[in-house]
Amino acid sequence: MKTLPENQIHLELIELTKKLIRIPSTSSRRDDIHQCADFISQWLKANNIDFDRHSINDVPSISVLPQPGNAPLLVMSHFDVVEVKNTELFEPWIENGCLFGRGSIDDKYAVALSLILFREHLNVIKSGGGNQQDMQFGLLLSGDEETGGANGVGALIDSISTDFCIAIDGGGPELIVDKEKGILQLKITATGKASHGARPWLGENAFDNLVQDYRELQTIFFEQAKGEPSDHWYKTMVLSNLTVGNGSINVVPDRAEALLDIRYTEHDDPDAILASIERSIKSKVEILAKEPVFATGPSSNIDLLVRNFDNAIVGFEHGASDARYLSQRGIPGVIVGAEGNTSQHTENEHIVLSSLYQLYDRLDTFFHEFDKEVK
Repeated sequence: MKTLPENQIHLELIELTKKLIRIPSTSSRRDDIHQCADFISQWLKANNIDFDRHSINDVPSISVLPQPGNAPLLVMSHFDVVEVKNTELFEPWIENGCLFGRGSIDDKYAVALSLILFREHLNVIKSGGGNQQDMQFGLLLSGDEETGGANGVGALIDSISTDFCIAIDGGGPELIVDKEKGILQLKITATGKASHGARPWLGENAFDNLVQDYRELQTIFFEQAKGEPSDHWYKTMVLSNLTVGNGSINVVPDRAEALLDIRYTEHDDPDAILASIERSIKSKVEILAKEPVFATGPSSNIDLLVRNFDNAIVGFEHGASDARYLSQRGIPGVIVGAEGNTSQHTENEHIVLSSLYQLYDRLDTFFHEFDKEVK
C-alpha cells in the first residue's frame, strides 16, 4: 500500500481542512459539533481506520488508538471552534499563501494533519504486513477545548495509557511549548443602595464601590509588572465584562458585577492570589474557573522532537489549552503548531500554508524516529 506523493499530501491537507472549516462547530451549535464528529468518523471508516466515538455530557470526541486504551505517543487536537458573528468565515478561502476561515489555525488544520499523518503511517505498516496494533502513536480529537475541555480531554485522558503527548494547538515553526499559564476566572459583585437618579444622595452607587475595588486589585497585579522582563511571564488580570444596575438610566444602581480573567505562572499560588483578592476588596468574590499551569519536565522525547524541528527553541506561551490536563496527571508532553500570525479567534483567522506543510514534514519524520526509538 503506497503513501501519497508529497504534493498530493499538501493538496489533501488543504482540502480536508477546508471541509472541516465549512462545518460551523461552535459550542452554541451542538448539532454542528456532532456533524463534525460524524464527518471525521466517516473519513476514518473510508480509510479503514479503527476508532472509538465518545459522548460525555453531549460533547463528542474521537480516539484513534493502536490498542484499546493505549498509545505510547498520543497526539491531541480539537474540532470545536470559537463563536463568530460573521458566518462568512465558515467558507474558507486562500489568499497570499494563507488559508483563511474560522478554525483554520485553531484547530481544524491540526485535525486534518493528524488524520492524514495517522493514515499515511498506518499504510506504511500495512504494506509491511502489519496492522493498526503495530502503530506507535494514537489520536485524541475532542469537541470542547474552546469551552474548557472538561468533557473531552479532561474526561478521556485517564482512560488512555501514554508515555508522551503532543497537542497540536499552539507554538509555531520555531517554538515548541512546554509551559502555559494557569487560569483563575472570577465574578466580583458590588452592592449599594438604589435611589432615583435625580436624588443620588439618597442612594449608594454600586458601580462606584466596584471601581474602588478594581483599583485595589490593580495594585495586586499591575505593581508586579513594573520592572519585570519584557516576556510578560508574570500574573495578569483583565476585567473582561461589566454589568451595572437593571438597565434604567434614571436609577442609582444597587448592584454591579465584573468578570475577571486572571492568568498566573508556576511561580504563583492561585489560592494565595484568591485569598489576597478577598482580603483587599469588599465585593463578593465567586470562582468561575480555576485551571492549573501546564508545565512539563525534561524528556528524551522533547530532545528528539527538537532535533527533528530544526532545533526550534523550547519555551512558553501565555494562553491555555487542553495540555493542562497532562500536568494534572503527570504526563509529559508539549504543544506544537503551524504559523497563524496570532490570528486565532479573530475575523482575520488564517494559517500560513507553507508552515502547515513544514509541520507535517517535521512530525512525519519525528514519528518515524519515535518508532525506531520505541522498537
